[in-house]
Amino acid sequence: MKALPVRRDAALVLEGGGMRAQYASGVMDFFLQIGLRFPYVIGVSAGICNAASYVSGQFRRNREIFTRFAGDPRYFSWRNWARQGNPFGMEFIFREIPRQIPFDCAAFEASPARFRIGATDCRTGRAVFFDKDDAPMIDALLASSSLPMVGRMARVKGRLYLDGGIAAPIPFEQAAADGFPRRVVVLTRNQGFRKHAPRAAQRAAIRLKYRHFPELAEAILRQHATYNHALDELEAETAAGRLLVIRPSQPLAVGRYSQDRAELERLYQNGWSDAAAAAGKLRDFLSP
Repeated sequence: MKALPVRRDAALVLEGGGMRAQYASGVMDFFLQIGLRFPYVIGVSAGICNAASYVSGQFRRNREIFTRFAGDPRYFSWRNWARQGNPFGMEFIFREIPRQIPFDCAAFEASPARFRIGATDCRTGRAVFFDKDDAPMIDALLASSSLPMVGRMARVKGRLYLDGGIAAPIPFEQAAADGFPRRVVVLTRNQGFRKHAPRAAQRAAIRLKYRHFPELAEAILRQHATYNHALDELEAETAAGRLLVIRPSQPLAVGRYSQDRAELERLYQNGWSDAAAAAGKLRDFLSP
Protein backbone atom coordinates (compact mmCIF):
# COMPACT_ATOMS: atom_id res chain seq x y z
CA MET A 1 0.00 0.00 0.00
CA LYS A 2 1.17 3.52 -0.77
CA ALA A 3 2.62 5.22 2.31
CA LEU A 4 0.49 7.85 3.99
CA PRO A 5 2.02 11.33 4.17
CA VAL A 6 3.64 11.79 7.58
CA ARG A 7 5.37 14.85 8.96
CA ARG A 8 9.16 14.65 9.02
CA ASP A 9 9.47 15.04 12.79
CA ALA A 10 7.20 12.08 13.63
CA ALA A 11 8.45 9.22 15.80
CA LEU A 12 7.19 5.81 16.79
CA VAL A 13 8.20 4.93 20.37
CA LEU A 14 7.87 1.43 21.82
CA GLU A 15 8.24 0.09 25.34
CA GLY A 16 9.10 -3.54 26.04
CA GLY A 17 7.24 -6.02 28.20
CA GLY A 18 8.27 -9.46 27.00
CA MET A 19 5.30 -11.29 25.50
CA ARG A 20 3.06 -8.27 26.19
CA ALA A 21 4.82 -6.66 23.23
CA GLN A 22 2.54 -8.71 20.97
CA TYR A 23 0.10 -5.86 21.58
CA ALA A 24 2.51 -3.54 19.76
CA SER A 25 2.83 -6.11 16.97
CA GLY A 26 -0.91 -5.76 16.33
CA VAL A 27 -0.58 -1.97 16.35
CA MET A 28 2.32 -1.99 13.90
CA ASP A 29 0.65 -4.46 11.56
CA PHE A 30 -2.33 -2.12 11.38
CA PHE A 31 0.09 0.69 10.54
CA LEU A 32 1.53 -1.41 7.70
CA GLN A 33 -1.98 -2.22 6.50
CA ILE A 34 -2.85 1.47 6.09
CA GLY A 35 0.57 2.47 4.77
CA LEU A 36 1.67 4.38 7.86
CA ARG A 37 5.49 4.45 7.97
CA PHE A 38 7.40 6.55 10.49
CA PRO A 39 10.69 8.27 9.64
CA TYR A 40 12.02 7.42 13.12
CA VAL A 41 11.49 4.32 15.29
CA ILE A 42 12.91 3.90 18.78
CA GLY A 43 12.29 1.39 21.54
CA VAL A 44 13.64 -1.11 23.98
CA SER A 45 13.57 -4.84 24.61
CA ALA A 46 10.77 -6.85 22.96
CA GLY A 47 9.19 -3.66 21.61
CA ILE A 48 12.11 -2.72 19.40
CA CYS A 49 12.75 -6.37 18.46
CA ASN A 50 9.23 -6.59 17.04
CA ALA A 51 9.63 -3.20 15.37
CA ALA A 52 12.38 -4.57 13.13
CA SER A 53 9.71 -6.45 11.14
CA TYR A 54 7.69 -3.23 10.91
CA VAL A 55 10.63 -1.32 9.45
CA SER A 56 11.32 -4.16 6.99
CA GLY A 57 7.62 -4.04 6.00
CA GLN A 58 6.89 -7.68 6.86
CA PHE A 59 3.19 -7.72 7.57
CA ARG A 60 2.21 -10.22 10.31
CA ARG A 61 5.69 -11.71 10.61
CA ASN A 62 5.66 -11.22 14.39
CA ARG A 63 2.23 -12.83 14.58
CA GLU A 64 3.51 -15.85 12.67
CA ILE A 65 6.44 -16.15 15.08
CA PHE A 66 4.34 -16.32 18.24
CA THR A 67 1.71 -18.48 16.52
CA ARG A 68 4.35 -21.05 15.60
CA PHE A 69 6.72 -20.86 18.53
CA ALA A 70 4.81 -19.82 21.68
CA GLY A 71 4.96 -22.87 23.93
CA ASP A 72 8.04 -24.26 22.18
CA PRO A 73 10.67 -24.92 24.89
CA ARG A 74 13.37 -23.70 22.52
CA TYR A 75 11.61 -20.31 22.53
CA PHE A 76 10.94 -20.10 26.26
CA SER A 77 11.50 -22.48 29.15
CA TRP A 78 13.15 -22.46 32.54
CA ARG A 79 15.32 -25.26 31.18
CA ASN A 80 16.82 -22.61 28.90
CA TRP A 81 17.64 -20.58 31.97
CA ALA A 82 19.45 -23.52 33.56
CA ARG A 83 21.40 -24.24 30.37
CA GLN A 84 21.88 -20.83 28.79
CA GLY A 85 21.36 -18.31 31.57
CA ASN A 86 18.12 -16.93 30.10
CA PRO A 87 14.57 -18.38 30.04
CA PHE A 88 14.15 -17.05 26.52
CA GLY A 89 16.22 -19.07 24.05
CA MET A 90 18.07 -16.06 22.68
CA GLU A 91 20.16 -17.94 20.15
CA PHE A 92 17.05 -19.73 18.88
CA ILE A 93 15.03 -16.49 18.74
CA PHE A 94 17.66 -14.34 17.05
CA ARG A 95 19.46 -16.85 14.85
CA GLU A 96 17.24 -19.88 14.16
CA ILE A 97 13.80 -18.25 13.83
CA PRO A 98 15.03 -15.77 11.17
CA ARG A 99 16.04 -18.80 9.10
CA GLN A 100 12.62 -20.41 9.47
CA ILE A 101 10.61 -17.19 9.11
CA PRO A 102 13.02 -15.10 7.06
CA PHE A 103 13.74 -11.54 8.06
CA ASP A 104 14.09 -9.21 5.07
CA CYS A 105 17.47 -7.66 5.86
CA ALA A 106 17.64 -5.91 2.49
CA ALA A 107 14.31 -4.14 3.02
CA PHE A 108 15.29 -3.21 6.57
CA GLU A 109 18.60 -1.71 5.46
CA ALA A 110 16.95 0.06 2.52
CA SER A 111 14.33 1.70 4.74
CA PRO A 112 15.00 5.42 5.21
CA ALA A 113 13.67 5.21 8.77
CA ARG A 114 16.10 5.89 11.57
CA PHE A 115 16.00 2.84 13.86
CA ARG A 116 17.31 3.21 17.42
CA ILE A 117 17.76 0.32 19.87
CA GLY A 118 17.95 1.18 23.56
CA ALA A 119 20.10 -0.79 26.01
CA THR A 120 21.50 -0.22 29.50
CA ASP A 121 25.26 0.05 29.93
CA CYS A 122 26.25 -2.27 32.79
CA ARG A 123 29.17 -0.11 33.91
CA THR A 124 27.35 3.21 34.04
CA GLY A 125 23.72 2.14 34.53
CA ARG A 126 22.77 4.62 31.82
CA ALA A 127 20.86 4.24 28.59
CA VAL A 128 22.72 3.81 25.31
CA PHE A 129 21.04 3.93 21.91
CA PHE A 130 22.36 2.08 18.88
CA ASP A 131 21.67 3.16 15.32
CA LYS A 132 21.66 0.75 12.37
CA ASP A 133 25.36 1.27 11.64
CA ASP A 134 26.66 1.38 15.22
CA ALA A 135 26.80 -2.38 15.78
CA PRO A 136 25.53 -5.65 14.29
CA MET A 137 21.76 -5.47 14.68
CA ILE A 138 21.44 -8.89 16.31
CA ASP A 139 24.05 -7.93 18.92
CA ALA A 140 22.24 -4.67 19.72
CA LEU A 141 18.84 -6.38 19.92
CA LEU A 142 20.27 -9.07 22.20
CA ALA A 143 21.65 -6.34 24.45
CA SER A 144 18.35 -4.49 24.52
CA SER A 145 16.37 -7.58 25.51
CA SER A 146 18.71 -9.28 28.02
CA LEU A 147 16.59 -9.31 31.16
CA PRO A 148 18.13 -8.40 34.53
CA MET A 149 18.45 -11.11 37.19
CA VAL A 150 17.26 -13.95 34.91
CA GLY A 151 19.41 -13.16 31.85
CA ARG A 152 23.07 -12.86 31.04
CA MET A 153 24.71 -9.61 30.08
CA ALA A 154 25.22 -9.14 26.36
CA ARG A 155 28.46 -7.87 24.87
CA VAL A 156 28.52 -5.27 22.11
CA LYS A 157 31.91 -4.05 20.90
CA GLY A 158 33.57 -5.01 24.15
CA ARG A 159 31.04 -3.44 26.54
CA LEU A 160 28.39 -5.21 28.57
CA TYR A 161 24.69 -4.36 28.38
CA LEU A 162 21.32 -5.39 29.78
CA ASP A 163 17.71 -4.65 28.94
CA GLY A 164 17.04 -1.12 27.71
CA GLY A 165 13.93 -0.97 29.86
CA ILE A 166 16.07 -0.54 32.97
CA ALA A 167 17.39 2.93 32.17
CA ALA A 168 14.99 4.12 29.44
CA PRO A 169 11.73 2.15 29.69
CA ILE A 170 9.74 4.48 27.39
CA PRO A 171 12.30 6.46 25.38
CA PHE A 172 10.04 9.24 24.11
CA GLU A 173 12.36 11.93 25.51
CA GLN A 174 15.25 10.55 23.44
CA ALA A 175 13.07 10.81 20.34
CA ALA A 176 12.51 14.51 21.02
CA ALA A 177 16.22 15.02 21.73
CA ASP A 178 16.95 13.46 18.32
CA GLY A 179 14.69 16.00 16.62
CA PHE A 180 11.43 14.03 16.46
CA PRO A 181 9.04 15.75 18.90
CA ARG A 182 5.80 14.50 17.29
CA ARG A 183 5.66 11.11 19.00
CA VAL A 184 3.27 8.18 18.88
CA VAL A 185 3.96 5.99 21.92
CA VAL A 186 2.78 2.38 22.09
CA LEU A 187 2.53 1.07 25.66
CA THR A 188 1.92 -2.50 26.75
CA ARG A 189 0.22 -1.78 30.07
CA ASN A 190 -3.30 -0.59 30.85
CA GLN A 191 -4.17 2.95 31.88
CA GLY A 192 -3.37 3.54 35.55
CA PHE A 193 -0.59 0.96 35.84
CA ARG A 194 2.36 1.85 38.07
CA LYS A 195 5.39 -0.19 39.12
CA HIS A 196 6.18 -0.91 42.76
CA ALA A 197 9.51 -0.69 44.55
CA PRO A 198 11.37 -3.99 45.04
CA ARG A 199 11.05 -5.63 48.44
CA ALA A 200 13.93 -5.91 50.87
CA ALA A 201 14.86 -9.45 49.78
CA GLN A 202 14.77 -8.41 46.13
CA ARG A 203 16.95 -5.38 46.82
CA ALA A 204 19.49 -7.59 48.59
CA ALA A 205 19.50 -10.09 45.71
CA ILE A 206 20.03 -7.32 43.13
CA ARG A 207 22.94 -5.81 45.06
CA LEU A 208 24.50 -9.24 45.52
CA LYS A 209 24.19 -10.32 41.89
CA TYR A 210 25.52 -7.04 40.54
CA ARG A 211 28.01 -6.29 43.31
CA HIS A 212 30.71 -5.70 40.67
CA PHE A 213 28.38 -3.33 38.76
CA PRO A 214 27.14 -0.91 41.44
CA GLU A 215 25.78 1.69 39.00
CA LEU A 216 23.76 -0.99 37.24
CA ALA A 217 22.43 -2.28 40.57
CA GLU A 218 21.25 1.22 41.49
CA ALA A 219 19.59 1.64 38.09
CA ILE A 220 17.68 -1.63 38.60
CA LEU A 221 16.71 -0.64 42.15
CA ARG A 222 15.22 2.64 40.93
CA GLN A 223 13.68 1.14 37.79
CA HIS A 224 10.17 1.47 39.24
CA ALA A 225 10.71 5.18 39.91
CA THR A 226 12.22 5.70 36.45
CA TYR A 227 9.22 4.03 34.83
CA ASN A 228 6.63 5.86 36.90
CA HIS A 229 8.32 9.21 36.27
CA ALA A 230 8.28 8.46 32.54
CA LEU A 231 4.53 7.83 32.73
CA ASP A 232 4.02 11.16 34.52
CA GLU A 233 6.04 13.00 31.88
CA LEU A 234 4.22 11.13 29.14
CA GLU A 235 0.86 12.31 30.47
CA ALA A 236 2.11 15.90 30.55
CA GLU A 237 3.38 15.69 26.97
CA THR A 238 0.07 14.17 25.87
CA ALA A 239 -1.87 16.99 27.51
CA ALA A 240 0.37 19.49 25.69
CA GLY A 241 -0.51 17.86 22.35
CA ARG A 242 3.03 16.73 21.56
CA LEU A 243 2.40 13.05 22.03
CA LEU A 244 -0.28 10.46 21.23
CA VAL A 245 -0.52 7.24 23.25
CA ILE A 246 -1.90 3.88 22.18
CA ARG A 247 -2.26 1.38 25.04
CA PRO A 248 -4.30 -1.78 25.71
CA SER A 249 -8.00 -0.99 26.06
CA GLN A 250 -8.78 -4.48 27.36
CA PRO A 251 -7.57 -5.90 30.72
CA LEU A 252 -4.28 -7.70 30.24
CA ALA A 253 -4.25 -11.48 30.55
CA VAL A 254 -0.70 -11.80 29.21
CA GLY A 255 2.40 -11.52 31.38
CA ARG A 256 6.06 -11.07 30.47
CA TYR A 257 6.57 -14.83 30.06
CA SER A 258 3.12 -15.92 28.82
CA GLN A 259 3.06 -18.70 26.23
CA ASP A 260 -0.71 -19.13 25.81
CA ARG A 261 -1.28 -18.74 22.07
CA ALA A 262 -4.98 -17.91 22.41
CA GLU A 263 -4.26 -15.10 24.88
CA LEU A 264 -1.39 -13.81 22.74
CA GLU A 265 -3.69 -13.75 19.71
CA ARG A 266 -6.30 -11.81 21.70
CA LEU A 267 -3.64 -9.32 22.74
CA TYR A 268 -2.45 -8.94 19.15
CA GLN A 269 -6.03 -8.33 18.00
CA ASN A 270 -6.50 -5.79 20.81
CA GLY A 271 -3.49 -3.90 19.47
CA TRP A 272 -4.90 -3.97 15.94
CA SER A 273 -8.35 -2.80 17.03
CA ASP A 274 -6.98 -0.04 19.29
CA ALA A 275 -4.82 1.26 16.45
CA ALA A 276 -7.80 1.15 14.11
CA ALA A 277 -9.90 3.07 16.64
CA ALA A 278 -7.16 5.72 16.81
CA ALA A 279 -6.77 6.01 13.02
CA GLY A 280 -8.54 9.36 12.75
CA LYS A 281 -6.52 10.87 15.59
CA LEU A 282 -3.33 9.48 14.08
CA ARG A 283 -4.00 11.09 10.71
CA ASP A 284 -4.67 14.47 12.32
CA PHE A 285 -1.68 14.17 14.64
CA LEU A 286 0.79 13.10 11.94
CA SER A 287 -0.45 15.11 8.97
CA PRO A 288 2.31 17.26 7.42
